[in-house]
Amino acid sequence: MRALICSKYDGPSSLYVAEVDRPEPAVGEVLIQTIAAGISFVDVLMSRNKHQNKHEPPFSTGMEVVGTIVALGPDVSDFDVGDRVAALVYEGGHAEFVCAKAFEVFSLPENCDPVQTAAVLSVALTSEMALVEKGQIQPGETVLISGAAGGVGLTGVQLAKFHGAKVIAAVSDVAKADAAKAAGADAALIYGSDLRDRVKEANSGRDVDIVLDPVGGDFADIAAHCLDWDGRYLIIGFAGGGIPNFAANRLLVKNRSAHGMVLGYYRWHKPARLAIAAKTVFEAIQMGALKVPTQPLEDLAEVPRALSQIENREMIGKAVVKLS
Repeated sequence: MRALICSKYDGPSSLYVAEVDRPEPAVGEVLIQTIAAGISFVDVLMSRNKHQNKHEPPFSTGMEVVGTIVALGPDVSDFDVGDRVAALVYEGGHAEFVCAKAFEVFSLPENCDPVQTAAVLSVALTSEMALVEKGQIQPGETVLISGAAGGVGLTGVQLAKFHGAKVIAAVSDVAKADAAKAAGADAALIYGSDLRDRVKEANSGRDVDIVLDPVGGDFADIAAHCLDWDGRYLIIGFAGGGIPNFAANRLLVKNRSAHGMVLGYYRWHKPARLAIAAKTVFEAIQMGALKVPTQPLEDLAEVPRALSQIENREMIGKAVVKLS
């Protein structure tokens, strides 16, 4: 089978397509013939050995797929050969076939578009779990979202709206502001030292209830001051490079809280909770409430270029590669 291979930690440009053996499902696994696979920032981290979960070369990137089950490993009873599914994997998604653990495989409704689902699966689950499980989002609240033209950002915008919230997007340029507004953001603001004043102006003079932040860096220092009393700061990642430090005294006197959210730990410790989130994500896709701009690629050889765009923060929306 064809697969995109990382044989050294030298970034996206070092990835290449090769013929490798088709994997066999182990106990508790299914083998999926890939229809489409998402492409994300985490693949960039994998290619540079900066991901928190280490991958020993040679390996194939890709952590989210949609496809058809073609074989079952021992002790798998919840699926049948021929089922169309979406799945999270630890690596290997950028290949024609991939094995996935059965508890990280989700039955895909008939009218869920496979390309859109593959494009948003991991980022939408991240946004959904962060907003609902950690942020306890409520209708009528206001959410400030950084990196709002990226994968987590755009799905965060749409899922926050899906849950009845008002959304203020924060982005780095006008084109990304337009993308965030097209996704449903009530306001889209470009980063700057006066961001808090503009957030309050966009929110009828008050601070926000939730910050969803996959960026960190300079944004975090400003956004932490944008939280209202009882506000929740959701830490998704540090695409901006800097790791924020939160003043504990401000958390205390403002009754605020800061929460880290890593999708992997729900995969390992609370898969049943993740399955509930997947149903919500699929429902939003079916209803048209979750539909981010995608850049579909027709061949695995195009993936390194897309990853370079993601690494350089040039990508708006989500890239996805079609394999069958």
